[in-house]
Amino acid sequence: MNCNIIKDLFPSYIDGICSEDTSRVVEEHIHHCEKCRKYLEMMEQPTNTSLPEEVMVAKAPFKKINKKRRIQVVISILITFIITIIGSLVVQEVGVVNDFFFPMNMTTVNVTDEKEEWNKVYFDNKEYFKFDSIFWNKEIVNHANNNSEVLLRIKDANGHVVVDEFHIPPGKSKKLEGLKKNVNYYLEIKAKKGQFFINVV
Repeated sequence: MNCNIIKDLFPSYIDGICSEDTSRVVEEHIHHCEKCRKYLEMMEQPTNTSLPEEVMVAKAPFKKINKKRRIQVVISILITFIITIIGSLVVQEVGVVNDFFFPMNMTTVNVTDEKEEWNKVYFDNKEYFKFDSIFWNKEIVNHANNNSEVLLRIKDANGHVVVDEFHIPPGKSKKLEGLKKNVNYYLEIKAKKGQFFINVV
């Protein structure tokens, strides 16, 4: 049989997936054909995937660099993680830092009668509040535990209304548009008789 045909059968013969008749033909052929027998022996040898020694020597320094690079990346990730955790703990636990990044004015207003009058809102015994950092959201929040909505308005130091009266239901907030940084503003409230928790954030 033609050597090229036999060579085409070698892969199936080596893998043992050809029929007995085909195997017999291949074996008879290589018994008489030394060239095909040597070709088959070469095919049956395991593939040598190792690189020449010169190439391995040349690659060695780069392997060290890659290993060092991987270690640096892992260390950088760990350091970033630790700094993030420490930073978040500092912000949460250290009052001054927390107040700087998450400023908030909290107050409790006691409305003692049912008269339709505006009552001044005090923050830490001060009549005013101001946005003295860039981290203010400039919002007023009617606490969710309050029993009813509140009616609020904001005045400037001259007594002029700068934010006209607005309603806030319990658990809702109102964005304060147009208020400036480091300016004293005065908050006034109308509400039903009771205690109200108001936050400026």
